[in-house]
Amino acid sequence: MIPRRLFVTAAITLAIFLAGRAHALVLDWDAVSWVPGSVNNSYDLNGDAVNDVTVSLTTQDQATWAPDPATGTIAPTINQSLTGGLSPVENSLNLAANLKTQSNVWIHIGFTGGQPGATNVSFTIFDIDITTNSDIVESIVGRAADGSYVAATITNVGSAVTLSGTGFSQTLTGNAATANNSSNGNATISFGSTVITDVFFNFSNSSGNFLFQNIAIGDISFTPVPEMNPAATAAGSCVAAMAVTALLRRRGRRTRRGEQNTP
Repeated sequence: MIPRRLFVTAAITLAIFLAGRAHALVLDWDAVSWVPGSVNNSYDLNGDAVNDVTVSLTTQDQATWAPDPATGTIAPTINQSLTGGLSPVENSLNLAANLKTQSNVWIHIGFTGGQPGATNVSFTIFDIDITTNSDIVESIVGRAADGSYVAATITNVGSAVTLSGTGFSQTLTGNAATANNSSNGNATISFGSTVITDVFFNFSNSSGNFLFQNIAIGDISFTPVPEMNPAATAAGSCVAAMAVTALLRRRGRRTRRGEQNTP
């Protein structure tokens, strides 16, 4: 016979599990669309009619989006011009622009589910290298629900990329030219188990002149913060209530038997 303490504990654990479980999601550029030249798109990835992630791009200092040289399509756009060396080849979000030094394009990734926030956020930036000048990716931070900022963990840095700085001051700078289908210009950005609502970073170049630069963003993986599902919560609560009721009934029967056996 299962001890009553374990029975109740299991029932309550099931209720919590049903109410709060969350699954990892991936913004897979092969599975979604992006109108070329648009700068703000949101995606419902789990079919619950709530957008889970929004990607928006803001230009400053007269930066202008440019056509991708390989396809002639105006950026931002989804294509396979910059692949990060993946095999088989996959789509990525191509960011081609005529840039000036500092604060030219801000990239914002927002986790916008029913209960905003996500853990295990990770994505790779492709083709950080030298075109005419060095690509620069900097000011790479996450933002927590309380408004505080979270430093990124940067790994898998390719040989054409120099990582400098620490914490909130990390900068990725292209140090050599690399092929568009090479992993030498890659760098992976992640935030581990920290719950964040947003990711920000800036894309610019190493010259004061307006010059063509391009990088791409690979698939974005994350786990939404568990949202309390009313139906699941109700079902879980019923299970817990049934367990407690059954336990109380057993105790009541034992008490009555004890009273009947008392001389």
